[in-house]
Amino acid sequence: MINLPSKDKNGNSFLSYSQISLFLKDKEEYKNRYIIREPFKSNAYIDFGLKVDDALVKNDFSLFTKSEVNTLSKVTRLDLFQKKIIINFEGFYIIGFIDSCSNDFKELIDYKTGGKNKENEYKKDEYNQLNYYAIGIHQEVGYYPEKLSVEFIRREGNLYRGERLKVSNDEPIKIDFKVDEKYLVELYNETINIANEIQTFYLEIKKNIKD
Repeated sequence: MINLPSKDKNGNSFLSYSQISLFLKDKEEYKNRYIIREPFKSNAYIDFGLKVDDALVKNDFSLFTKSEVNTLSKVTRLDLFQKKIIINFEGFYIIGFIDSCSNDFKELIDYKTGGKNKENEYKKDEYNQLNYYAIGIHQEVGYYPEKLSVEFIRREGNLYRGERLKVSNDEPIKIDFKVDEKYLVELYNETINIANEIQTFYLEIKKNIKD
């Protein structure tokens, strides 16, 4: 079994998309968050995103103004919310939660919030969260989803200027992704390599801590 920093109650190693993304982007921060386990510090921007996500999942917009509700009501809500997904690999697994999906799992949506131009992050080739979910659905039901998309809700307000964070009046931005089976197989295989890199990094950090 591969030895990764995160393990479930049975001792099985697992990853999340957030862990993989952070490891590839900033190994020092990955070390601090997942190996040394420095306490996670939230902030108003993260809390706002969670507030929006929770409202969409529960269909409860009581904490938002009328204009904000007008924007949020335009966001696509499918049949299921926070669908737990497991992607199995030999020796470890990836766990995730699909924000919204259809009953037949042929359409998956991930909700994102952010300021101006933040949506461009989800147009980059390295953004693979929905691709991982597609692999998990294939493992679970035997076929890939047909539609993958991010629905991006723009945020307004600047805390440094004493402004309240709020949902903007801009239309939600839908970013569609092509379901490429060949790429999904390549991603699955590449993830095994990434997990092995994480294991090597993790064991080296542990060794240095002990020394």
